[in-house]
Amino acid sequence: MKLHSLIIIPFIATSNFLDLKYSKITPNIVKLDKVIEISVNESASPLFVKIDGEPKKYLEASVEGEVQIEKEIGNNENDSYFQLGVIYEGNYRPNGFVKAFLPEWILKVLTLSDTTGVSEIDFLDVSNSRELSKSDNIRDIKLNFQTVSHLENGKFKITAKLKDKKVLGFWLRTDGDDSKAKFNLKINRFEVK
Repeated sequence: MKLHSLIIIPFIATSNFLDLKYSKITPNIVKLDKVIEISVNESASPLFVKIDGEPKKYLEASVEGEVQIEKEIGNNENDSYFQLGVIYEGNYRPNGFVKAFLPEWILKVLTLSDTTGVSEIDFLDVSNSRELSKSDNIRDIKLNFQTVSHLENGKFKITAKLKDKKVLGFWLRTDGDDSKAKFNLKINRFEVK
């Protein structure tokens, strides 16, 4: 019998967080303390959580949070109140020529580990009303989007079983640029086991 430990992601351990920017989009305002607070005002930016040490397999991820909406995203599939992106180990690593043309945020995703590449990212979506279920690709990386939770009185909880693959890190994705949305996201708890 293999025992798995519970890991509570400490929000004040800021060295594990990569708060990056897209080149032509106003970034979100991110505050890391006892909770994660992200203010979205017609903005978007990637926030990654690196896993310390070598990539590991996890059984489950849990996130609890809340959203205060001033202007909704509606059914715009490019924007999201919150998506937990699970970044899985794989074979794709860009060569030097490709690296020269990639934006910084993509390079960070692809180099979360010094020893392995990326195969896919599963985005576990929190929605007000939509049901998202689609796949896409960036180069040889598969992107899977699935609505797994809905806002109830502004609150949400995700508890998701993870694939039997090693995890490189997590993408805490919240976007409102395409829909000109305005809202505040608070993540109160984030655990993996």
